[in-house]
Amino acid sequence: MHASFRLTGVLAGAAVFVAGLSTSLEAQYRSARPVNRTASEPRFEIAVFGGYQFGGKWDVVVNNQPGTLDIADHGSYGMAFDVRVRPGVLTEFLYIRQPTTLYFQPFGGVRNEVFPMHVAYYQLGGLYEVPQGRFRPFGGLGVGGTHFNPKEAGRGSEWRFSTNVSVGFRAFVTERVGLRGQFHLLIPFQWSGGGMFCGGGGCSIGVSGGSAIVQGMVSGGIVIGL
Repeated sequence: MHASFRLTGVLAGAAVFVAGLSTSLEAQYRSARPVNRTASEPRFEIAVFGGYQFGGKWDVVVNNQPGTLDIADHGSYGMAFDVRVRPGVLTEFLYIRQPTTLYFQPFGGVRNEVFPMHVAYYQLGGLYEVPQGRFRPFGGLGVGGTHFNPKEAGRGSEWRFSTNVSVGFRAFVTERVGLRGQFHLLIPFQWSGGGMFCGGGGCSIGVSGGSAIVQGMVSGGIVIGL
């Protein structure tokens, strides 16, 4: 129940952000020189990619012992669905999933495994591209939710509001098929203090509010225009 309420709040915040982003991009393009969409600019694009995800540390208290939680660096994968709304501007839904392990290291102590975990990002935002023939560099911004899902019986999962910033390129080898490479900066936020990953035995992990969990991802894959 609490997770569904958190997810509803995350999606509502994402909708407000995207509405503001769309208005800003529209204003930019009204002041720019109009450019007609060509056959080399497909209306829809689907990309699948794989890469490596790293970072993700934050200070916590585990069983009354202060220390640092650490999401282990690991391979990850995802997909993106883009809709071209104007020349050079695309709306994007982004999904990224990282199977990983969560570790805890007490301050001045030894790093220990807590449990295996999957981290999934669901993001909605926009891309701004600078077409140079079939080579298309881009920058992007999005917001949404991040799901931390422990793979251990009796542990509850957690949703957090998050944002992402991306830079990358798409290089089309034909008019409809190309390669996509990118870097994502992924930032879930911890707005308020409390317990995380609570189960039948209570909440053994306590976190403070006003913090962010920063991860990076480098990836590459294939993009198909429709």
